[in-house]
Amino acid sequence: MKTFMLLLAFTVTDPSGIERDEIVNVLSRHFDTKPECVEFVQDWEDTIRSRGLDAVEDMLKEGYKVDLVHVGCTEKPNLEVLTSKLEEAPFEQVGNEDEMDAQ
Repeated sequence: MKTFMLLLAFTVTDPSGIERDEIVNVLSRHFDTKPECVEFVQDWEDTIRSRGLDAVEDMLKEGYKVDLVHVGCTEKPNLEVLTSKLEEAPFEQVGNEDEMDAQ
């Protein structure tokens, strides 16, 4: 069964007023179905846009600003580890354990 997540996409402006090239995607809240997620966005988008900006800016260094450019739904990503060194892997190893043992 697929899991869907709330997706918030932000642009970041540095203290000198220059908008950075990167877009920061934040995945929040899990939903069992896409329609549940879409309904949540329809009901809460205004609140997310007003309160979400402050919450994200509080996580940044002083002077940085964010602009919320997208509120939507997406499938939960597969956070596959790209390194063969398990001790350095930032996420749980995904895949066949036999394949990992062979590496």
